[in-house]
Parts: sequence; C-alpha cells; structure tokens
Amino acid sequence: MSIDYQRLRIGDRIVRTKGGILSKHHVLYVGFWDNQHLIAENQLGFGVRYITLNQFLSEGQIERIEYYNYNEQSQAKIINRINKKIGTKYSLLDYNCEHFVNEILTGIAESKQIKTGIILGIGVTLCLLAFGSKSKK
Repeated sequence: MSIDYQRLRIGDRIVRTKGGILSKHHVLYVGFWDNQHLIAENQLGFGVRYITLNQFLSEGQIERIEYYNYNEQSQAKIINRINKKIGTKYSLLDYNCEHFVNEILTGIAESKQIKTGIILGIGVTLCLLAFGSKSKK
C-alpha cells in the first residue's frame, strides 16, 4: 500500500504488519518536522516514543491508514496527550501499541488484538477439552 503524504494529518492511524496473522503495529502520524515525517508509537523495549515514518516503514508493510482529518485544536490536544505518555512502558496485555493509539484518540486504552487473542485462546482450549473428553470414552 502506498502512502499519500499530502493527505496525512496529525492523529491519523497507520497500521502495519508486525509478524503473525493477528499481530499488527498501530502508530499515530504526528507531522512533518526537520524534513522528516514523524510518528508516535508504543514499542516493546522502548515504550512510547517518537520515530521517523521511514524507520517505522522499514520494519513491515502498511496494512491500512485511517485518515481522520482532525481540526487544529484537536491535533494540538493529540500532541499534548502523546507528550504526556512519552516514556510510558510497553506491556503486551495492559498497554501495547493499540492501547496507546486508542487512548490518545478516544480516551479509552483498549486493544481488539488482545481481546481477539483471548477469545481464540479460550476457544482452542474448549475444543481441546471437548476432544480430549470424547477420546477417553
């Protein structure tokens, strides 16, 4: 997927592959400074930080971009929220990249990836238990 750099605005969500079928990496576009496009991410081993969009793109393929077209006041609030989170530690279950992006945009830190993973895990466990009990009969 190609990026329409002219269309990118502060607060747009960019999602790329991370590895695995269910794993995606969510980031927020934060603007163009010093001749570079920048994003904010929450990354394992680093926590919440700013990096260049090129660095982000070097680690996987873009799956989708959600363009929001926030007004300037909303964009300023997004940057302020991000700045307050800089350095916050990454936690796969409690505060991953999707939690971070959702919290900045909506005020609710949630991750559909984690919910999906838990549901799949429970489903597989129930299937294994059901299959195991049938094979013992």
